[in-house]
Amino acid sequence: MSEFRQDIVSKHWVLFAPNRTNRPEDFVVSPATPHNLPSSDKTCVFCPGNEAYNQEIASYPKGHKWQIRVIPNKFEALGHRGGREKSDFYIVREGMGDHEVIITRPHNILTGFLEDRLMDLNLKVYQERMRELSNHPEVQYIHIFQNHGRDGGASLAHPHSQVAATPFVPEHLHDEVTGSFVYFMQNGACVYCEMILKELSDRERIVLDDKDFLVFTPFASRVPYALRIIPKRHHASFIDMSDRERFSLARILKTMLQKLYAKFHNPSYNYYIHTMPVSHSLLTRYDDRSYHWHLEILPRLNIWGGFELGSDVYVNTVVPEVAADILRQP
Repeated sequence: MSEFRQDIVSKHWVLFAPNRTNRPEDFVVSPATPHNLPSSDKTCVFCPGNEAYNQEIASYPKGHKWQIRVIPNKFEALGHRGGREKSDFYIVREGMGDHEVIITRPHNILTGFLEDRLMDLNLKVYQERMRELSNHPEVQYIHIFQNHGRDGGASLAHPHSQVAATPFVPEHLHDEVTGSFVYFMQNGACVYCEMILKELSDRERIVLDDKDFLVFTPFASRVPYALRIIPKRHHASFIDMSDRERFSLARILKTMLQKLYAKFHNPSYNYYIHTMPVSHSLLTRYDDRSYHWHLEILPRLNIWGGFELGSDVYVNTVVPEVAADILRQP
């Protein structure tokens, strides 16, 4: 039986239409990346030996033995060249900002299979780029994400993440932060902290319950087998995560990506971090007490059609409770 579910924070609707309970084998997808890739590829611009092809922003450690490298995106969606500031009718703003790529060294090791220490370093670099870009006066939001596979929007097989620093807060994030603030003003509590308590009480959507983080399938998941990783300790910004928490997150993120790899034979996916905007101006709804950072993983197992694109109401054929039960299994 179909039902509409509303996201308690953003108020966006999702239509669940489980005309049959989709098991992992019902999603026929091609592997997101080829098998048997070499550890280094001379033709790959991200691989060691090809550093001259890219301007370097930072590397960890410095020198030819780097394990993580940060470079500008050669085909940047944001930059500092400016653009139109005015229009005679439509609202226009410059595409100002920063667009960076964070590369892990091995060409043939997917992010979910990195060594713990390298995965932790990858997350630490996320934090450091956030801190650095927060100092740019034009930046109001920093979006860190990873695209994996063709259906996830990745154009290169070499594992990498991206950082987009924008001069405004994207609408989806603004809605989320605002929804959290409204809940806080009405109930005197963080909606995400309340969500954690609800999920711990219900148990049916939990995939992993860790000391520092909870992993669950969101009540109004937009896509089949979507996952949310959220810290149990309340803090609004990803930057504020402690070293111990970051190492826990590294292990948990690896575990979840490995589960998706095994269940769906290396599917395309996107993961991204939702964190407090940089701007803490007169917008009182941007309140550290009411917002709670989290990481979302969206496997790309289905294709959105005219209903989703035309109505902005997503159709999900796998209810989160079933998805969680399948993902909990070895």
